[in-house]
Amino acid sequence: MPAFPRCSVSEIVPRDPPLRVPCAMLSRMRCIDFHTHVFPDELARPAVSSLAEEGGVDPSYDGTVSGLLAAMDRAGVDSSVIQPVATKPSQVSRINEWVATLPSDRLVPFGAMHPDLEDPAAEIARMRALGIIGFKMHPEYQAFAPDEPRMRPILEAAARHRMIAFFHAGGDIAFSTVRGTAAAFAAVLDAHPDLTVVLAHMGGFEQWSEVAAVLAGRDVWFDTAFCLGYLPDAAFVELARAHGAGRVLFGSDGPWADAELEIEKLRSCGLDEAELEGIFGGNGERLLAAHA
Repeated sequence: MPAFPRCSVSEIVPRDPPLRVPCAMLSRMRCIDFHTHVFPDELARPAVSSLAEEGGVDPSYDGTVSGLLAAMDRAGVDSSVIQPVATKPSQVSRINEWVATLPSDRLVPFGAMHPDLEDPAAEIARMRALGIIGFKMHPEYQAFAPDEPRMRPILEAAARHRMIAFFHAGGDIAFSTVRGTAAAFAAVLDAHPDLTVVLAHMGGFEQWSEVAAVLAGRDVWFDTAFCLGYLPDAAFVELARAHGAGRVLFGSDGPWADAELEIEKLRSCGLDEAELEGIFGGNGERLLAAHA
């Protein structure tokens, strides 16, 4: 049985009538969605269908690049960071070659990495040569603990090449396990102080008490994906401020959530305009520029 109840996005926030959040509602602050997913056109339909069934969520777009761009236009998102996940080591190089064809003024693709890849340091160097500045890993889909020994060469190479290591953190609505714990990520930060780490879901989905105890205030970035609607607004604001709003990034986790709705929820949660300006775009611009 999954650790968290399966539910559709519409069960978290009603979608009738749909919310429309044009750029003007963001006071024209730049909006960067740091957590999105796309697939090659020929794979998008079966991939999104399968993953949506596993997680019990309704996708907000079809998983294609064109679908993401259209969703960004509806939401008033300027740029999106693409976060692919390789479920097998054999997928890593192909994913990275594909995402390297996607960069534009609106899309910043991260690469893929897998804990069982034979020579991760060589692939990380190749990613850097392709212009990729970060990669995503998922402890549940890839069955690893962030602080286990086989992660050491990956994390050391990422730090050496100034790559951003982006992790799913905490539980996942499709899994009963929680390998990406706050304690495990704290151990990673201790062992790799020069590594830039982004932890999705405000440091750990539905593990926020532990996040507040061992990660808040540390030199690590959080994103907002799949938090508002699960974490009460007051608790979200408290955690963001305890950690430092300057190290929080807006993320929708699209297509598993709707960026339009996530923008509205974030704008209405109780953060002030300066905090929102950083979270929606300023913090992301600063992080990406530091690793360009």
